[in-house]
Amino acid sequence: MKGCSLLLFSFVFASLASSQTEFSQENALQILKHLSVDIGPRPMGSPAEHRALQFAVERFKEYGCDSAYIMTMDHTSTVNTNSGIAIGIKRGATKRIIVIGGHIDSAGPEIPGADDDGSGSATVMEAAHVLGKRQLQSTIVFCCFGGEEQGLKGSKHFVNTFAEIDSVVFMLQVDMANGLGIIELDPDTHLRSAPRWLVSAAIEEFYKLGYDHLRYPTHFFSLNYASELGSGSDHQSFLDVGIPAIDFSTDVSKPIHTPRDNFENFEPAGLKRSGDLVLKLIERFDRGVPRRETERYWLYLVGKTPLFIPIWGLWTFIIVTFGCAISAFIVVRKRREPLDSPRRIRWSTGKMFLFSLIIVACGWFSSDLIGLIRGMRHPWFTAIDGFIVLGGIAMLIGGWFVLQLTRTLRLSNCPYALFKRATISLTVFLILLGLYNTKLAVEPAVAMLFISLSMLMRTPALKIVFFALSPWWMMRMIFSEWDELVFRSIAMANTSTIGRWMLFNGIPVLLCAMYVLPFLFAYAALARDSSAIAGFTRIFRSRKSLGVLTVMFISLSIYLLGVPVYNALWYREVRINQQYDMTDHTREVMLRSSEFLSGIHIQHGGRDTSLNVRSMIAPVIPSDGFDTTWLTVSRREVKHQFGDTTHYDLMLNLRAIRRPYSIAIHYTNDGKEPRSFDTPFRFHSEGSDNIIEWYSYPDSDLTVPVSFSVIGNDSINERIEVMFDQLAYPMECQQEKSYFIPRTKYVARFTYKR
Repeated sequence: MKGCSLLLFSFVFASLASSQTEFSQENALQILKHLSVDIGPRPMGSPAEHRALQFAVERFKEYGCDSAYIMTMDHTSTVNTNSGIAIGIKRGATKRIIVIGGHIDSAGPEIPGADDDGSGSATVMEAAHVLGKRQLQSTIVFCCFGGEEQGLKGSKHFVNTFAEIDSVVFMLQVDMANGLGIIELDPDTHLRSAPRWLVSAAIEEFYKLGYDHLRYPTHFFSLNYASELGSGSDHQSFLDVGIPAIDFSTDVSKPIHTPRDNFENFEPAGLKRSGDLVLKLIERFDRGVPRRETERYWLYLVGKTPLFIPIWGLWTFIIVTFGCAISAFIVVRKRREPLDSPRRIRWSTGKMFLFSLIIVACGWFSSDLIGLIRGMRHPWFTAIDGFIVLGGIAMLIGGWFVLQLTRTLRLSNCPYALFKRATISLTVFLILLGLYNTKLAVEPAVAMLFISLSMLMRTPALKIVFFALSPWWMMRMIFSEWDELVFRSIAMANTSTIGRWMLFNGIPVLLCAMYVLPFLFAYAALARDSSAIAGFTRIFRSRKSLGVLTVMFISLSIYLLGVPVYNALWYREVRINQQYDMTDHTREVMLRSSEFLSGIHIQHGGRDTSLNVRSMIAPVIPSDGFDTTWLTVSRREVKHQFGDTTHYDLMLNLRAIRRPYSIAIHYTNDGKEPRSFDTPFRFHSEGSDNIIEWYSYPDSDLTVPVSFSVIGNDSINERIEVMFDQLAYPMECQQEKSYFIPRTKYVARFTYKR
């Protein structure tokens, strides 16, 4: 028996090994180490990004590419920068081209970008190592894009500039290859998707390799790509010009876009998984592709089977849903309460909205109770799932209190009136979302379908089953596959002002109450329509139910009180913002965080300070050690008078003692755009501001020619903001599981008058 087990194990291992490729995880890991440790953070336009691009070119040459070079990019649509794309070309027997891409930049000067996306670039380089030894039919173009984190700048430049772009038949992007957890395929952009043959092939080859945990996040992508503002990766630039493309990304719940995205926190096994998948797809389509076109569909992945629903299929489903709702209307209307009934109760909509607010508020603010005890604003940062369950229990407790209120604030006894309100609410959601983007209409349509079926069924068990299913998909738009990334991003952007508090608490509670409202109407209609459900409601209204829910809430709260708010992956972010106003000669030092600053130890000016207050903003009074010599601004202006018009030819010089992180120069004409504004540099407008920007690490000596005109007594206001990623006032800040982001801004203002 033992021999048979050993033989079976050997067979399975041999089959798995034979299905994989020559891709070397060890080689890819060494490349990643060089990018994320030796070179380090690589924001767009930085010297580090350029070193990384040059390193990639050297690797492409070494690994057998016929040519390799940096495609330079000296500006983007809004920013003056020097970035580019490292390109390696392995010529095949035909001119047909397949592109393999990853982005080589990281999201900021403190972010090593090991996962996002040093790992993708390392995968691209090791794929070049493997394919460089082969004789292929297709030409393979390996790309390490710069500027992805600033809006896909490198890939957009590539598709608009690469001379052979019309020969590209498809593109594969690797954006994060961390570990063997979840890996997601992303074939989408706004209004376009990769062809079904490419998506199906990717899924098939992935599972043939013996890997697992492939996911397509239907709910998040429907919302994310509903507009052109959705976040994605470099494959989008190819889809936007009609080239089939797909991206493979690992778990976005990892600490990407933070300093914790480092080599030490990276799990190497994902490199080979992504590399194997890319190489298998190259092998499969080396001799050609079915067709070079994009498609539009709604995708849902059921196990290993992709379901592609065309857009007309979604509209068909919506029409069927409306048909089911109309049928339910007809059936339930027969059981409606007479209009002249003395038992008729009014104002049910207003009362139900109040009840919805109470229930949502109980769930929303449940985490604040834990935070109050722990002295933390976001105690859920590393235990999101546990706090979602806690919020669900709190909502049930809120529902219990709402049921007590219904004894006084009574609702209509007519199931038809309540069902009608539920359907109207969902119809509003469906129409508004559907008009914005058809894919967004699926979730409210599913909810309407199940609520209608629950009203049509006469069996109590079926009523309960269909009603229980009805909110699931609607809730998935909030608690989507990417909810951890979304929730943490919102939390890290939060501040202490009253306006921000209203924005991040009041508005979501209001919107969620509207979201929950149709399901409360539907449940009330069912309770009026079914004695069994009404009986369950009476049981839930009992004090025993409240006791059970309270015990559950307290027990889970005690457990969550012991869960660390921050851990080895997730740290608290604290920003040290220093500013010197060169016009007023004022200095300001401020600590800011989305979390309470209590417990931070600060050393500055020969003093030690510990912050003990629950605040997200803490001013620090600087001593005489603030260095005000980092930046010198000089101007040379020439005026030309034409009647009541004054034209300025300005030569602005910015000289810094070190390379700044970013520069922004604003010009505005008392709330209006300056007339005849011109400069040889790239600029853009925001409202009445014309802004000339550099990102990141422009030269320390910068001369900027600018020209503009003023009429009569108008004036032009100039504001110069030069940001450094170091501190002009020396400070040392310490706190366990916290990282500190240093920034010093120099501000200079000047007014040009007639």
